[in-house]
Amino acid sequence: MAEGKSKRFEATLTALRGVLIAAAALVAFFYPTQAVQLLVLVGGGLLLVDGVLGLATIDYAGPRDNNHWLVLARNLLSILAGLIVLGSGFLVSVFTLSFLTSLVGVLALLVGLIEMASSFFDSERQTRLWPTLVGGAVYAAFGLALMFVPLTSAATLIRIAMILMLFYALLLFYRAWRTRATG
Repeated sequence: MAEGKSKRFEATLTALRGVLIAAAALVAFFYPTQAVQLLVLVGGGLLLVDGVLGLATIDYAGPRDNNHWLVLARNLLSILAGLIVLGSGFLVSVFTLSFLTSLVGVLALLVGLIEMASSFFDSERQTRLWPTLVGGAVYAAFGLALMFVPLTSAATLIRIAMILMLFYALLLFYRAWRTRATG
């Protein structure tokens, strides 16, 4: 009985992550000019919330195997990237905007790579391997876009981010549905 409640809670948090990411992507679609400014704030918040909700889904009573540490590192890196983005107004006086963008890009790339790697260690995730791999690839692609698309072409970056965010949200909805269905 407790296992079923735990699975429902995990599915609910995963679906909540999907709703937040889809909402941010739709705002970027309908308000592209304001989205550049809003994306900094919302994107940082999303990274922060994604990491916090990811930490909430970790089974801390479970074994401390490689997968546990990978998932923990993934969520902590997401939180760090979110804090850097949210604090960029203060950090710009110390670092250049290009450096901060590249740093967040590297962190997002690491989050994606860790998510893909952790899917091979977790036998429960292997039953839904492709959504986890694609979700990690979306995070990695977002990180690469931040690192290599110049800030001057912000409209292109917004379009890329919107598509990746919607795709990632759909994958989160699928993962929530699968978790709920098996729980």
